[in-house]
Amino acid sequence: MKNRILPMLAVLLVAGAFVARAQNPPLDSTGSTAPAPTTDLPRTGCVTAQCHPGVKDHAFLHGPIRVNGCDGCHKLVDPALHRYELLGGPLEMCQLCHITEMGTAPYAHEPFVEGDCLSCHDPHGGTGSSLLRGRRYADACTKCHEDMTGAHAQVHDPASVGACGACHEPHEAQRPKLLKAEGRELCLGCHILTGIAIEAGPVVHDPALEDCLVCHDPHATDNKAMLTTNAQRLCTQCHEDVATAVNNASRQHEAVTSERSCLNCHSPHASSHPSLLREDVKQLCFECHNQSVTLPDGTHLPNMKQVIEGGTSLHGAITQRSCVECHEIHGGGHRRLLVNEYPSDLYYPFSESAYALCFSCHDRQLVMQPKTETATGFRNGSLNLHYVHVNRDNKGRSCRICHDAHAANRDKHIRDSVPFGPAGWNLPIDYESLPDGGRCGAGCHRSFAYNRVAPETYPEVEDDQSWRGDNLVPGSRIEPTEKPGGSSR
Repeated sequence: MKNRILPMLAVLLVAGAFVARAQNPPLDSTGSTAPAPTTDLPRTGCVTAQCHPGVKDHAFLHGPIRVNGCDGCHKLVDPALHRYELLGGPLEMCQLCHITEMGTAPYAHEPFVEGDCLSCHDPHGGTGSSLLRGRRYADACTKCHEDMTGAHAQVHDPASVGACGACHEPHEAQRPKLLKAEGRELCLGCHILTGIAIEAGPVVHDPALEDCLVCHDPHATDNKAMLTTNAQRLCTQCHEDVATAVNNASRQHEAVTSERSCLNCHSPHASSHPSLLREDVKQLCFECHNQSVTLPDGTHLPNMKQVIEGGTSLHGAITQRSCVECHEIHGGGHRRLLVNEYPSDLYYPFSESAYALCFSCHDRQLVMQPKTETATGFRNGSLNLHYVHVNRDNKGRSCRICHDAHAANRDKHIRDSVPFGPAGWNLPIDYESLPDGGRCGAGCHRSFAYNRVAPETYPEVEDDQSWRGDNLVPGSRIEPTEKPGGSSR
């Protein structure tokens, strides 16, 4: 409560001074100047329209001047010459009323130390209650100090109105540069919401705990948010690993290269998410990928928010809301900002390195063993159908033909269709899940069924050729041989 009462009293005092000035309108000094008197005059005669009219031409008047008390500071020493002297030195005169304890703080303003009150204050009046010389507080400061605002595009609000006293003590202080408070505490006195966010955390940027001036200029700058330089350059001064990734990336993420750069995704002060992210990863990505995106090379990315939220079978990374399991968010060297190699084409010669992205989570034996009972459920008996489709020196089927890397409406995120050819024809993936197996009659081959327990057989084609696709005819359908007892499964 005490902290609130003091500013209120100050406002009332200022208002009182202003009212007093309003009751004493400026003197009309347009008339001729009277000759200097040669005899002593009453103090009420010092300031008239013809004598010293500018002394009272202020919005706020020094107390003695307001009551015509010129003799409170001046004494007549030669009536004939109308010559006056001060009753004492400037500092001595000021301290008759303005008692100060000089030297009680470790940092002091040089004019204050030297007793040169009049270098900053007008003894008669001023535009403010502190009677500073000049129209604004800063006018008194810039007589000695360099103008800190210059021609910059962004100026801190106190500096823009010349309110140096909002941050600096005019006489003495406990801190360097005569600051009123220590480090970030000074800033948080005004930036209250930022302070609340920092206290709430739980993830807080180290500079926000230490000193705002690590990132911000307190006076003026050409960068938004009063940053000392642009966002990306500022962040990478500390985060050198990110700078290396961005600079070496052959494929860049627009979120990083745009004007806001790092601030598109990260909160600069505090967050409830890891790495100071503004939201969880998936929601953050959806802020841009909630619509179709056209890449610099002319290709189009679908509305990923729509794809994912419209799917019932999600890729594991998506269920964890973690796009960064597969994508390099700062930039990289792989197509679609993937963190590792993954075939960009539907048909691709198999190599382990070509599927390095998939193998970072999935067991590579899925496509390495021709025969298996355990590596995959996509098998006809022990015949590994992942191996049959993918592991080929020529025209191996990549994962993307059958599986959507994000989401689909079939188990194992199996697609309904896949864009094929230059026109993007939606090649159907006619897959049906069956007990102990399934059936696929895709647009790329005739219908085949598989069964893990009771393998399907197709005697009209050679066993190896039938599964390797060399003799498959699109659009036709072959029913499996009926098992004893009438079952085809």
